[in-house]
Formats: sequence, structure tokens, C-alpha cells
Amino acid sequence: MASAAPGAWRGSTELDLSTWAARGASRDSALVGRALRAWGRAAGQLLYAGKVDGAAVVLVRDGRQVARYTEAGGPGRLEVFPAPRTKPDGTSPLKLRTTAAGSRYLLPPWVREVSAAPLAGAAPAWRRVAVKGGVTAPVKAAAGARCWQGPVLRLRAPEIAHGMPYTMLDLGDLSLANAYYQPPPPAEINRYGPSELDVVPGGFTAWKGLGCAIDRPHGEYEAATAWEFWSGTLPEGVRGRWICLRLTDVEGGSLVRGVLFGTHGGRTTAQQTGGRSGTWDCSRLRRDVVAGAWWRAPSGRHYYVAAGSRRVVRITLGGRAVPGTYAEARERDPELSAVNELGEKVEVLR
Repeated sequence: MASAAPGAWRGSTELDLSTWAARGASRDSALVGRALRAWGRAAGQLLYAGKVDGAAVVLVRDGRQVARYTEAGGPGRLEVFPAPRTKPDGTSPLKLRTTAAGSRYLLPPWVREVSAAPLAGAAPAWRRVAVKGGVTAPVKAAAGARCWQGPVLRLRAPEIAHGMPYTMLDLGDLSLANAYYQPPPPAEINRYGPSELDVVPGGFTAWKGLGCAIDRPHGEYEAATAWEFWSGTLPEGVRGRWICLRLTDVEGGSLVRGVLFGTHGGRTTAQQTGGRSGTWDCSRLRRDVVAGAWWRAPSGRHYYVAAGSRRVVRITLGGRAVPGTYAEARERDPELSAVNELGEKVEVLR
């Protein structure tokens, strides 16, 4: 069984899983052998082997896959996941086990500090998480009746790159996704991409809303971005926020979903407004987007509302052109199109 030497990451320019030394009670060769046999492998790189909250857990890497083997008082359970991709910083922890007490994570060896917060409240209530032997104490999400509420981890690795903290969102599988937020105009778009979800105002509430607006995504995602491309006033004085949720998986694929939020009288509603997969939408590679949907106002009347991102200069609904980034109509299923300030057609998120 292969294992990286302690501190191997300090001598490598590729901070991937191959530089993670084995942690846990890794001398338990019988346990590791059972994990390999369950996986059908003769060898691999050991990342972790030991007891976690009453269960024996093994993490083994082989190429582009990571297996998690768990023995909890019965037959062993094997789960196989695609390995997280190499990143210069912002590397994900790996989830070891989840119980009623919360989830424990195996940290990258260069992470020195961890805090956690549920997706609840108006702002993140960060609390320090204890770490022993590279494994966190249990981190619990504030589970709601119909919402997924994280948890969100904030990690700090002072020796890596700029050393600034980065946020990661637990979507339920082995690795976590870097969580970002792009605020609406007049905020600028950073050419390097959106900010961490807690850096600019509005990011945490956007993600809190998304937790109740969509089902928890399933799969191994390396990045999750809430791109708020429009905010303004909807019919009957409702405050609107239109967000393009972009999920990038560990194999380079993507999933995009539009979500329209409306707040009136202290109550917020949300509806999904189309989506695509395998595109550049709502990223630094394609910043222009327009979306439309039938929307029910507080009075019960229905309006077709459409909005575009900051560079949209004209929206056409049912043949009627409206300057700016917002338009509305009452006719049945109006045709929607838009152009940006360069005169280019903007893709409609359907």
C-alpha cells in the first residue's frame, strides 16, 4: 500500500491528493486489505484508515478515483467517487463520515484553521472547528423541513498562495464545492471570477435562498457560483433578485439553473426559471444572460417578466423592444430575445 511521506506537499508544485500523507490508524493492514478487496484493487494510495464515530473508515486513492470504505457493525460499505481536481489553492477536504452529530472531514495537510456555519440567518455565524490529526470535529448543518442548509466551511492555509480564507459548501458527497457569489450591478465583475460567498454583501442570503429554492445537487462538484445577474422591482412593488446558479463538476462539466426571488411584506418566494448543462453561462467566459418566466404577483395576477445581465441594452418581448435590462408583458408566451451593448445576441436561459 503506497503512502505519501509526511510533509510531501511542501516539496511539490502540484498540490493534489498524491501529496497527502496517510492519516488515522493507518497501521491496521487488515482493515485496509478489506477495503482494497471490496474495491477490487491490489494496491492504491492510502489517505486515511481509522475509527470515526464508532465506525472503521478507509479512504484510498487510485488514479482519478477515491474509494471510501466504511464498516459500522455490519458488512462493509464501499463508495467510489471521482477525485477532486488539482487547484493551486481552495482544495477540498474529503468527507469521512456523517452521523446525527454531524460530518467529519479529512483536511488537506496544509490547512491550519477551519470554521463552519449553517446556511441560516442573515449572515454566517462562523464558529471555530476543532481539528485533531487532520480530522475535524463533527460539523452539523442546520437542517430545515424542506431546505438544505450546508454546512459551509471556511478554511485557511497561510502557507499556500495568498493565504486568504476560502469557503466551501457541502453538497452531500465526498468533496466540497468552492462557494462563490457575484453581486448584481453596479458591482463590478472581477476578471478573475466571483468572490467567496461571505466577502461581499448579499452572498450569504443568496445561498441561503438557493438552499430552499432547489433540491440539493447530487454529484461531485468543485465550484458552486450564485451569479446574481439582475436585481430590481417586479410588478406590484415586489423586490426581485434573479440568480443564475452555476455548478461545475470535478470532471469539467457544468449545470446551470435560473432562480427568481421575490420579496414582499417580509415574505420571499422563489421559482426556477430554466437551465442548461455543458455551457459557459454565468461564468467569466460568458457573462451575458437573459431569462424570462411567468410570475405570480401578490394580487394573484400573472405577468411574464424578463431580465438581463449588466451588458444587456435591449429586451424584446413578443416583438416589442424595451431598452434596458428589464421588461414585462401580459400576453401568452411572448417570444423573448435580447442584445448586449456590442449588438450581440444574448443567449436566453430556458
